[in-house]
Amino acid sequence: MSIFLIRHAQSQFNAVYDPEQPDPMIFDARLTDLGQQQAIEAREEVQQLPVEQLIVSPFTRTLQTASLMFEDRLPVRIDAQVREQLVNSCDVGRAPDELAVDYPHLDFQHLEVRWWHDGEPDHRGFAVEPHAVLQARANAFVQLLKSQGAHSTAIVTHGNFIRAVTGVQPANCQILQLDLS
Repeated sequence: MSIFLIRHAQSQFNAVYDPEQPDPMIFDARLTDLGQQQAIEAREEVQQLPVEQLIVSPFTRTLQTASLMFEDRLPVRIDAQVREQLVNSCDVGRAPDELAVDYPHLDFQHLEVRWWHDGEPDHRGFAVEPHAVLQARANAFVQLLKSQGAHSTAIVTHGNFIRAVTGVQPANCQILQLDLS
């Protein structure tokens, strides 16, 4: 089974985030110019992968990364299960109708209006997703892949989600093969 986890390219949030400083409040961060270049440079590598379909997180940075890497040549399924753990402002998404304006060729109708983590807001106004909730979501997604006999699939997702699945904290645009056996 060929399943590949791909972390998005550098986002505007990644470029300025400093854990010693206040959250820069960049919601649903887009890619930087460097991030766009990273995704384009990864094109050749992903073209060598035995991939027939994409699963992509609904965040703008993953949608941009997938589009630049795969050039819209594969079927895409948007899946909020592979979203990032809500820890910072960049992990607050946008409503499906807003995403559909930017990506009219993709289907967002199945998403809840608020598809990112929901809970008690912190002092910044958004709910941090507990690690146990992320881990349960990641485990459920892997079980779904197994039950569906998934293969020939690339999943464009996020660092914390990939770490929850594999134990590896990937770099931007890093590709990891997932062994479902």
